Amino acid sequence: MSDSTALDPKWGQPDGTHDPRVLANFQALDSDVLITTAPKAGTTWMQQILYQMRSGGDPDFGNIDAVVPWLELPRKGKSWQQVLDDYDSLPRPRLFKTHCTAEQTPGIGTASIILTMRDPRECCVSFYHHLMNMTDEAREASGHQRPASLAAHVDTWLEFAAWYRNVKSWWPYHDHEKVILLRYKDLKRDLAAGIDQIAAFLGWELDAEQKLKVLEYSSFDWMKAHDEKFSGQSASGKSSFKPGHFIRQGKVGAYKELLTPELETKILDRAHAELEPECLRFLGIES
Repeated sequence: MSDSTALDPKWGQPDGTHDPRVLANFQALDSDVLITTAPKAGTTWMQQILYQMRSGGDPDFGNIDAVVPWLELPRKGKSWQQVLDDYDSLPRPRLFKTHCTAEQTPGIGTASIILTMRDPRECCVSFYHHLMNMTDEAREASGHQRPASLAAHVDTWLEFAAWYRNVKSWWPYHDHEKVILLRYKDLKRDLAAGIDQIAAFLGWELDAEQKLKVLEYSSFDWMKAHDEKFSGQSASGKSSFKPGHFIRQGKVGAYKELLTPELETKILDRAHAELEPECLRFLGIES
């Protein structure tokens, strides 16, 4: 496909974090694994978990994006064809992250899809801190602005509605044989059980020693101590975040420290209006 060829609108519009040509031309392999979370729903954590599972425990990688790339992210100085060529050279099984909806995700039914779902209140507050802790250069490159206030951020987050689009689009696949839905809070409560669940889903085998390494290197403490491996890089090669501020808390329920009842209601009312009752029960926000 040439750059001038019209794309199906379903692939979205190009911006600082989205190249629809990569999505339209990506050829999924049966062994591929795609992490398809909404922003701040455990994406980086799942990248680390899967990479450590695949490697049997490797603390010496440079940056998580190098070993588990962001599928649709434009790469400075590279055409979309060159990006896809780079993906072809990745070790198998290939691991990718994406924030795409189901409609925009290539390879459903071929690749294995892992989706972590997190309470929308937590995702909203986590994204607020994400924006506040980004460098000015990284915010500008990604098309974001520094929030004027938490309330203003909630309104913008609701208007953009990435969490709602993601969850709503993927819920119909919750019982698909090539899709597994995991709850962030379950992984926080018992990561070892989550790793067993993922391994069974993917058909991967881990011995006891490897599993211990996966648990260690995927722990909050280890990732916080090695924040620079996860914080992403700007076009200039610098970190996209203030030093030590990408891996922040990773807690369940921390939104209660910031959100007012009115802001909570805004977030939950939208979820109740858009999501099926079974999905709301799965997320634990049915009332």
